[in-house]
Amino acid sequence: MGQFIISSNGGWIHDSLYWSSTTSLIILNSAGVYVSVSNIDVPDKLTYNGFTRSMVRLSDGRFVIGGGTWDNSTVDFPALYWFDPSGQALSYSEITALPEYIVRQMNKAHDDGFVLVGDALIGNDIQAFVLKTDSAGQLEWSQLFGTSTYDDYFWSIERAPEGTYYIGGVKGVGNNSWDPWLLRVDSLGNEIWSFTNGTPYDDLGQAHLFTLADGSFVYGSGKPTGNGADQRPQLVKVDSTGTILWSQEYDVATHSALILDVQEIAPGGDLIACGYSTPINPFFDGFLCRTNSQGDSLWLRHYWYTDSIMNDGIGYFNDVTPTSDGGFAAVGVMIQSMSGNDPPGASQDVWVLKVDSMGCVQPGCHIITGIESQVTNLTDALHVYPNPVAGGGNVTVAITLPEGLRQQPLRLSLISADGRLVQEEMVSMERKDGADTFSLPLPRSPLTPGIYMLHLSTPDTWLAATKLVVQ
Repeated sequence: MGQFIISSNGGWIHDSLYWSSTTSLIILNSAGVYVSVSNIDVPDKLTYNGFTRSMVRLSDGRFVIGGGTWDNSTVDFPALYWFDPSGQALSYSEITALPEYIVRQMNKAHDDGFVLVGDALIGNDIQAFVLKTDSAGQLEWSQLFGTSTYDDYFWSIERAPEGTYYIGGVKGVGNNSWDPWLLRVDSLGNEIWSFTNGTPYDDLGQAHLFTLADGSFVYGSGKPTGNGADQRPQLVKVDSTGTILWSQEYDVATHSALILDVQEIAPGGDLIACGYSTPINPFFDGFLCRTNSQGDSLWLRHYWYTDSIMNDGIGYFNDVTPTSDGGFAAVGVMIQSMSGNDPPGASQDVWVLKVDSMGCVQPGCHIITGIESQVTNLTDALHVYPNPVAGGGNVTVAITLPEGLRQQPLRLSLISADGRLVQEEMVSMERKDGADTFSLPLPRSPLTPGIYMLHLSTPDTWLAATKLVVQ
C-alpha cells in the first residue's frame, strides 16, 4: 500500500476587497502521516475542486483536479489544476467562455481530455451541463440539459461503453422535489436516453454513479420514507440501456441521508459506498457501507472524531476507494462540534479515514456486540504494559479519554488473531489527573502465544485498540 493523494481547497482569505482560497494536493504516507501539500492560487479569486471524486492521475504521473474559480463579482468559471508526479503545483486553466458554470465533478474522457459536469445559471434558471476539454483544458464542446421550469443539476459523470458517458444528477419535478436523474450521452454530449427515479415524496437525492466492470453502473442516493425529510441511503444498479436491475436501501431512516460515492471492489464485484446520515438534526456523521454485487448489505459503520479542539466532532465522507491491503480509505470534511461549543478559530478540516475490510479502524471491532459507530482518531487512548506479557499474568491498562467519554460505561474486549472474543471486562473510570490505570488479569487458562487486540468501547461506540503480545 503506497501513498494517499487527496485534493482539497482551503487557505481562505476574506477582506473588504476580495475573497481568496487555494486548490491543494495533499500527500500522506501509507500510515496516514502528512508528507506534503502544494497549493494553486488564482489571484483575487476563490478556487475550488469538485464535490466528489474530481481528481485523476495521468499516464505520465501528473495529477489533474477539476473544479472552478469564483471572483468577487460572483462569476464562476470551470477550471482544471495540474500538479506534477511528486504533488507540486504546475498550472491551471480557466474556461472563461462559460461564465456561471459550477463544476460538481470531473473525470477522464475516452481520449486524453477531460469531461466535467455541474450546473449553470442561464438567465434566471439553473440548468445542468456537461462539457469536454482537450488534454490542455481547452473547451471542445458543451451541452445544457433541463428546462426553464425547474432547477436541474448534474453531480457525476463516468465513462460508459462504446465511447459514451453515464451522467447522474437531480431533476426538478415541482413542489420542492428533485428526483435522481440518470442519463447516457454520446461522445459529443447528445442524449441517448434518460430517466428519473423518484418517489411520490419530496426527493432530494443526488445520483452519484460509478461504471462497473460489466458495463452497467450503480448509483448512490437517498430515498425518502414519506415521514417528513427522513431518508435512507440507497444504491441502484442500472444496465447500459437504462433498465434498473436492482434497488436497495440501507440503515435506519434519519433526517437526511445520502450516498456520495460508490466504487466496485475487484476481484469479486462487491461494492463500497460512503456518505452521511443525520441521526440528530442538524448533526450528521460519516458512514461506510459494503455490499455484495447484488446490493445486499454486508456491513454499515458510522464514524465520528475527537481531538484536542473538540471531543464530539461530526462530518461526512465524499470519496472512498479500495486499498491494496483489502481495506478502504475514505476522505471527507470535519464540520463542527455536535454540542455546538466550537472553540474560537475552529474551522472545517480534511478528514481522512483508513479501515480494514470489515470497516474497522483497528481489526476486530465487528466482533464486539452492540457497536454502532467508531471514533476515528483516539490513537493514544489505550496502552498496556508489560507488553509482551506471559500467558495467565496481569497487565496494567492505561486509559486516557476526553471528559465526555469518561462519563460513560466502558468495556475492554480481548480478541485473538483468528477473530475470537477471549475476554471481556467492564471498566469503572474514576476521576484522576492524566490516565486512569488499573490491573487486568488475563484468563486463568493460559492464552495461546500470539498477537491479540485489546479494544476499548462504550456499549455502542468503539473508541480505541492496541496490540497485546502474549508469550
